[in-house]
Amino acid sequence: MNNLKKSITLLLLVALASCGSASKSTDESTPLDPISFQGKMDEIISFTLLDVRTPEEFAMNHLDGAKNIDVNAANFAEMAVNVDKTKPVMVYCKSGGRSATASAMLREMGYTVYELEGGILKWQSVGLPLAANGSKNDDGYTLARYSEEIAASPLVLVDFQATWCGPCRMMAPHIEALKEKYNDQLTVLKVDTDKSAEVSQHFGISGIPLVKLYKNGKEVYDKTGYHSQEELQALLDKYL
Repeated sequence: MNNLKKSITLLLLVALASCGSASKSTDESTPLDPISFQGKMDEIISFTLLDVRTPEEFAMNHLDGAKNIDVNAANFAEMAVNVDKTKPVMVYCKSGGRSATASAMLREMGYTVYELEGGILKWQSVGLPLAANGSKNDDGYTLARYSEEIAASPLVLVDFQATWCGPCRMMAPHIEALKEKYNDQLTVLKVDTDKSAEVSQHFGISGIPLVKLYKNGKEVYDKTGYHSQEELQALLDKYL
């Protein structure tokens, strides 16, 4: 009898383990890193590549072959129903937040979805290509121009940001206040990562806001994330 109970218990454990393994191997909700995302596109061949950023962001740069539907647009669901349900949907945004929202909505609508972890920022950071920019903008930095600006001033604070980034917008008044306070003692560069793809790729930027500080052309600080005015003040006090 004891042997029978042991056998039944063993069979149940094996069955549970098998279910767990199968579930994990077919889980499509886990975002794919850029190399895996590209590999998945090569593997399944026929798919819809969906960029869920704003049309303005899409015009600046995007993955080759992508279609654009803004996830924050009021008619996102209405537009999404026109996407072919017989094909998987490969979804991305700038850094991963909006694609997570879009992916959840699309799965609820019955689509098979694969999401790019870290968005275009992470895609660029590993050297993967984007389609040529659809528009030119004088606010963008080439690597050459960036280097010239760094070399031209003794102390340069660089704010890597984008118009859609909430923490970047929250930091903007702090940086402007410090710029006004120190006037000719401090040069501030605001680098829009959407418009400065060459610089973003050079530094492997995968998250914003990102603050860099240069003293006499040498980088002395590099940190990603929101900075309070007190943090920025303390940083500048150290090098002024």
